[in-house]
Amino acid sequence: MKDWETLEPDVYRLMNKHYTPGRGGRKIRYIVRHHTAGVLTTEQVWNVWQTRQASANYIVEPSGRIGQLVNDWDTSWANANATANAESITIEHSNSAGAAQDWPISDATIEEGAHLAAALCRAYGLGRPEFGKNIKDHKDFWNTSCPYHLARGGKYHQRYMQRAQYWYDRMANPAPTPAPAQPEDTDMGFTDEDRRIQREIWEQLRGPGGEGWPQLGQNADGQNLTLVDGIAALRRDVNTKEK
Repeated sequence: MKDWETLEPDVYRLMNKHYTPGRGGRKIRYIVRHHTAGVLTTEQVWNVWQTRQASANYIVEPSGRIGQLVNDWDTSWANANATANAESITIEHSNSAGAAQDWPISDATIEEGAHLAAALCRAYGLGRPEFGKNIKDHKDFWNTSCPYHLARGGKYHQRYMQRAQYWYDRMANPAPTPAPAQPEDTDMGFTDEDRRIQREIWEQLRGPGGEGWPQLGQNADGQNLTLVDGIAALRRDVNTKEK
């Protein structure tokens, strides 16, 4: 996903048929999960749906790449149920192998699919992901095994829901910005006595309050000379006399 806040997918490949513009006045109420029963990219599933009267809002590819095929505000033909189609955003999850391997789904697809479900729940005010409430499955609306291993009781279901809740919590309560690192202690381990001696040396050099020593005289601006100024003036006098 390019941007979880704005729901910008990695790629758009919007359907030109086999979906319904708008939602017939219905609100988005939940997310419906599907699996593709095939190893498919966004472009490949778009081609399949050109000749099959079906579609979904999103597909999560085996790599985790997310494609959008039907806009969120339009109705996909995914659930074999007109009401469920109009009230849901549908997510297809590609398998990473076929029937011979019992339709597995990659870790990347599970992770990005769960993140997408969480982002959609947050964007549309559906609340924290909860199965049966705002996360449902294709089989809840039609006599099908889809989304197979993702469905409740399937081997991916619990992990998917845990990750969806994790991502929702992260987006709803982003981590605070870390405080700036504190500067390193520069006292070099000085004791209070060390600091007292430092102050005394400073006062001897600069005079009381840093205002110079009146007994050393004043400079052209009428300011008392410091010990360093006095030594410098004495040096100038010596040089002048030597000449």
